[in-house]
Amino acid sequence: MRACLVICAALVGASARAEAEPTSGLYFSQSLGIGRARGDLAPMVGNAMRTRASIGARVRWLAIEPWITSDLQTARDGALQGIVGGEPAAGRSDLSYYGVDVKLIAPLVRADNAVIESYVRGGGSIVEANGALDGYGGHALGVGAGVQLTGRVRALGFLWAPLFLIKKGPKVSGSLFLDQGFEFVTLRSMSTTTPLTSRVGHVTLGFAVGTRF
Repeated sequence: MRACLVICAALVGASARAEAEPTSGLYFSQSLGIGRARGDLAPMVGNAMRTRASIGARVRWLAIEPWITSDLQTARDGALQGIVGGEPAAGRSDLSYYGVDVKLIAPLVRADNAVIESYVRGGGSIVEANGALDGYGGHALGVGAGVQLTGRVRALGFLWAPLFLIKKGPKVSGSLFLDQGFEFVTLRSMSTTTPLTSRVGHVTLGFAVGTRF
């Protein structure tokens, strides 16, 4: 969260002029938020902490983004400090997703130093479960939308956050984004014939960094 705030300040204060049109580029993004499952998975997944990491390639208004996501229970057995590692508490389950999204991006506001963009995305994923749902697996179809603030920031800031604000050193593209999405999940087990279906909604806040995009 602190890194996101520093990047946001750097974007607002950047001195470089935003490009008239986005160019091709590669990027890495990471986000953290909350999710909520409804339907068959609600008793086992419920409200969970959502983490997501992706590597993407953007060409103008289109991006292709492979990603991995986890819906993690905050109540865990055998976890370090109660939150790191371990297994979900009795009766609960984590979900892991491995997927690819197609993202369509459109500018909303352009300024001398940054651009605010909106996007919609959609794709599919493979889903694995553990804990109470150990042995279940399946697939999901996901959709989402968000808004992002993008500009050029100092690359050295990723070594030490205050360096985002200096006026020397190489620059990379940085973005701060807020995302709202849904996964429509279907899970099956070898021991049962009836699938479990659920809608998992989430809100996440994250950042991206890469070549100019």
